Amino acid sequence: MFKNIIFDCFGTLIDTGTGSIEAVRSILKSVRCEVDERVFYSEWKAIKKKLMSHEPFHSEKDLFRISLEKMFERYSIIADTGEEIKPMIDTLFGVRRMFGDTAETLKKLNDMGIKYAIGSTTDTDSLMHFLEMNNLKFSNVFTSEDMKVYKPDEKFYSTILQRMKWDISESLFVGDNPVDDVAGPQSIGLKAVLLDRQGKYKDDSDIRPDYIITTLNELHRIIYYGG
Repeated sequence: MFKNIIFDCFGTLIDTGTGSIEAVRSILKSVRCEVDERVFYSEWKAIKKKLMSHEPFHSEKDLFRISLEKMFERYSIIADTGEEIKPMIDTLFGVRRMFGDTAETLKKLNDMGIKYAIGSTTDTDSLMHFLEMNNLKFSNVFTSEDMKVYKPDEKFYSTILQRMKWDISESLFVGDNPVDDVAGPQSIGLKAVLLDRQGKYKDDSDIRPDYIITTLNELHRIIYYGG
């Protein structure tokens, strides 16, 4: 039986929504760039992700700005990055609602005596904004900004376990991203649950979750029976 759970937040407990695409659309309109917004955002995310894997550490707000500068260079856009980044920064404090199964699952875990924490790749003030918005109360919250490391670096997961003083054999990581929430935890021997709400995971993937669920309501069977 597992006793402890580390939850990813966005895409797992709280819906990410469409705010990022809307922000990109606003930025592209402002700088009069006709590149497809989804293509631009995909390339932007890739640059941001690459920066996250290198020192020095930057907050998510700074990563957005630095990576947007590189995107403007790529597309020969001449504009004030500090001004144009505002729509994306606003998404870090916008409106995002928790999934319908979140509150029920957390209540069930409380009733079962299961301990849990959040481990999220984001800035602390942004995460706390969305937790408060959804009236989600977590005693233990860990962010990349707090720990100065991003997923899927091994230190992200080991730091949480060390701070919580949790036995790795009694703990699970639960999230929706195969790389950050499955391969990352597994790299230190932490078992991982992939939350695949839309059934996108492919059996031929190189990443093999220890468990796969389509709703958080399925967690209880893994906790008790290991699948």
